[in-house]
Amino acid sequence: MRYIYDLKDIPEERIRMAGGKARSLNFMMTSAKLAVPGGSVILADGIECGALKHDAQKELDDLIASLDRKVTYAVRSSAVNEDGNKASFAGQYETVTDVKADEIREAVKKVAGSASNERVREYGSTFEQADGGIAVVIQRFVKPQFAGVIFTSDIMTARDDRITGNYVRGEGEQLVSGSSNAEVFTIDAIGKGYEGASELKPYAGALRKASLAIRNLYRMPMDIEWAVSGRKLYILQARPITTLRRLNMDTYDINGTRSGYKMLTRTNVGEIFMKPVSPATFSVLEKINDILGLPDWLDNICGQAYMNISVMCSIQVAFGTGRAKAYERIRSLAGNVPDGVEVPVSPFDKKAFRRRIKTLLFPKEKSKLSRKEKREMVRDLPDITRRMVDRIRAIGDNRTLLDYWDNEMLPKLKDGFASILAECGLKMVPLFSTRGKIAKIAGDQMADRLCGGCLGVVESMKPMLLIEDVIEGRMTREEYVKQCGHRCPDEMELMAPRPYEDPGFPDNVIGSLQGANMDLHAMLECQQKEYEEALEEFGKQHPSKRRSVARRIAKFAEANAFREDIRSKGVLIFCTFREFILAMGRINGLGDDVFMFTFDEIFECLRGKPIDRELLKARRATYEEYLKYPPFPNIVVGRFDPDKWAEDPDRHNDYFVEDMKREVSGDADIKGFPGARGVVTGRAVVITDVSRIDEAGKGDILVTTATNIGWTVVFPRVAAIVTDIGAPLSHAAIVAREFGIPAVVGCGNATTVIRTGDIITVDGAAGTVVIGQITHL
Repeated sequence: MRYIYDLKDIPEERIRMAGGKARSLNFMMTSAKLAVPGGSVILADGIECGALKHDAQKELDDLIASLDRKVTYAVRSSAVNEDGNKASFAGQYETVTDVKADEIREAVKKVAGSASNERVREYGSTFEQADGGIAVVIQRFVKPQFAGVIFTSDIMTARDDRITGNYVRGEGEQLVSGSSNAEVFTIDAIGKGYEGASELKPYAGALRKASLAIRNLYRMPMDIEWAVSGRKLYILQARPITTLRRLNMDTYDINGTRSGYKMLTRTNVGEIFMKPVSPATFSVLEKINDILGLPDWLDNICGQAYMNISVMCSIQVAFGTGRAKAYERIRSLAGNVPDGVEVPVSPFDKKAFRRRIKTLLFPKEKSKLSRKEKREMVRDLPDITRRMVDRIRAIGDNRTLLDYWDNEMLPKLKDGFASILAECGLKMVPLFSTRGKIAKIAGDQMADRLCGGCLGVVESMKPMLLIEDVIEGRMTREEYVKQCGHRCPDEMELMAPRPYEDPGFPDNVIGSLQGANMDLHAMLECQQKEYEEALEEFGKQHPSKRRSVARRIAKFAEANAFREDIRSKGVLIFCTFREFILAMGRINGLGDDVFMFTFDEIFECLRGKPIDRELLKARRATYEEYLKYPPFPNIVVGRFDPDKWAEDPDRHNDYFVEDMKREVSGDADIKGFPGARGVVTGRAVVITDVSRIDEAGKGDILVTTATNIGWTVVFPRVAAIVTDIGAPLSHAAIVAREFGIPAVVGCGNATTVIRTGDIITVDGAAGTVVIGQITHL
């Protein structure tokens, strides 16, 4: 067995034995254009009881014989548990610098023996990290003019728009030991500003460039050791800032607000993911971030999904958009942003983003389907996915399941995604431009009437509309299951069972509608009539614009129907993922604990990696704790402590801004976005979990966090809808318009301010909710 490798050439199967420092050096040398001094590593399994094994000693002798006698070397520790995500062990082990080649043997002996130091044992026990062995790095020594550290994010606030650091003249070991006072400096990570001693200013640009490159490479806040020698910047080491760790996947500890000062919102994603996501689903969302080249765009706090508004704003700033304009574009996506709060901006690697988008649009492995075949595939996706499900359920061993993925499922899924992208083309553009253009001509209210009334039968209405056909005998139960059995409240959560898996579906749906006295077909006719009246009214007011607006609205309706159809088919693809994971759990006796794996780990297990049941147990415990939390605020800015917030009796659901004191207001009225026209006064019923929708009675006003297709069954019973999350084209607004009931969406704090039993007045056109009689004071 070989024990010593060049830092650039450590085999993948041996990389763990290289220790944290050597792994990091190897990663930077092979993945980025950084000036890292070359060297070698003695692997941890070549060292036993603080001394080199016989074969390792022979390799070291050969290495020393080949070294340049004109330079000196640094010998440093690289323990297996050093410079990791849990603890850095910085300064705990011995380091020997500026040694000649013939002095390396003694230096290695000293460093390797430091693993038994009392301070190392005490440090490790503090972080509950056992000794994992020690490797030793032998690196060409850079005689520094200046040496120091840089933090890519502020270690107290997690802000990453300014790079902070300190340095000393001479070797950096003075910093670690505290034997020399350090100079402090800051660098603007977005612009080019520098604050600090003038002697370091010539290197500020290189420090900024290297820091951002390393931050982007590791995708987390980093603590970087550097040195300037001969007017050149060298990177000596990079380790995670452990206090700013976003994710510990071993235990599924996730809080995106720890790793940067940013604005997160539940608008849009809160309608899709209404409960904490499982580790399997989280891993898929992380892959989406990677595919798009948007770091933490789909972010997460204790399992609850958020959209990272700061990333979207940072992209615009990186490509030259002024901050004020970028803020304005983003505010409508974020929901109701508190007055005086700006969207935080971070450095963004636009070159890497361009490369990722280019790869996405022009992949190396292009689909071989013709344009006609792609259209046919989109059309036939329901049948294709059903055949996949049938085949998956018939597989009984890991090897066959893996072969089916590699040879059948993955090629079809790639073609499916390519077909969907090809079909999307410019079809979605009207969704983002139509309403604003109409509003400029005729105002917001007319724009809402036209855009909301033109949609006709959308996919989210089909489960309710078609159940009428089942009840009246116009559709069989089997056909209903085929068309609607995949749609449910948590349909993008891989762990959530689908209605088609329940033998009682759709009879349970029919039972829940007893006494509803609904007629959706009549409601749709009424909606169509109101839309035609609005279009006629618009034509009289703006006769020269009537035809062009009618054409624009027709394209808008077509784009919305296409979006809904694509989403429905996307859910079908998720069903195949779920069935595949279930099969792996069934074959290996894991049950639904299999959803505690990440998607990649599932394939590792199928290829023979032993199943770590303790890992699954730890993640399951964390996930179950996440399920106990209430829904977090719609908008979060800065560091957010879920436990501290949940314990606060005066907590708010609309927004949380770190270090911002909220003024107590006696005004209990609520403002949101107009969702569906009409004014209704009635009894409020506050429900935040779809399993409790039976608590909403006939004529009640439903107040909830958000709704999605799984909530549609409650709409025929209630008199109005009020949501914390949403926008004029959210599910609650669209479906409320179709049912002809008022809706106010995106209120932020409705579920906090209103209590079940309060008498409230909902004005859907004005976007207001007035509490007339409060029952809980």
